[in-house]
Amino acid sequence: MATPVQRSEASEPRESSVTEEPLETSLRAWWPALAWAAAIFFFSTGSFSSDNTLSVLQLLAGLIFPGASSMSLALANDAIRKFAHFFNYALLYWLIVRRPMRQRAWLALVLCVLYAFSDEGHQLFVPGRTPSLYDVALDSSGALASRLLWALLSS
Repeated sequence: MATPVQRSEASEPRESSVTEEPLETSLRAWWPALAWAAAIFFFSTGSFSSDNTLSVLQLLAGLIFPGASSMSLALANDAIRKFAHFFNYALLYWLIVRRPMRQRAWLALVLCVLYAFSDEGHQLFVPGRTPSLYDVALDSSGALASRLLWALLSS
């Protein structure tokens, strides 16, 4: 007759938690998202004001589309800038939820929205920049679109 095998607690698989993860591993998981957040912060400086991005667009359009009107360039500049808001936060969400907050998708979305508010608040102190709740909505919708995509791909 076989005797039952006793299992010790040491042999039981343990669930890992964020607090048990070494700090180095945690930082390694966060660095892509933190680097992108820093890039977004840089995009909120005066170097990326509407006037500055329009002048770059005019230079490029002069080479590619020499007959482009000032009005069409201004519209293109606005469209590119608004798309950038959406894209930047869609990517930020993806970087957060892929590694450091894989099991906390809704919290990752909340972090993106809070960062969008803080980014627009930062623009209060930047000459040539104006904060906008419309931009926060664009940023948040980019993060939300990524959240929906994450939900579709995760199921």
